[in-house]
Amino acid sequence: MTLPLDGFTVVSLEQAVAAPLATRNLVDLGARVIKIERVDGGDLAREYDHVVDGTGAHFVWLNRARNRWPST
Repeated sequence: MTLPLDGFTVVSLEQAVAAPLATRNLVDLGARVIKIERVDGGDLAREYDHVVDGTGAHFVWLNRARNRWPST
């Protein structure tokens, strides 16, 4: 099954809620999304709470991915 955005790559400079939701929708449509986060702590949504293995629930909900790079 081919999706409408198969073959597209999106580089995203984003954080919080609206933009991650938009790029999550792009992934659902087949795009490959590369998210670039701030060097000084990454996406601020990581720190909203520490419910999911020490990470913010909003961040995990909006930034699901097949491959995850550990934060440094």
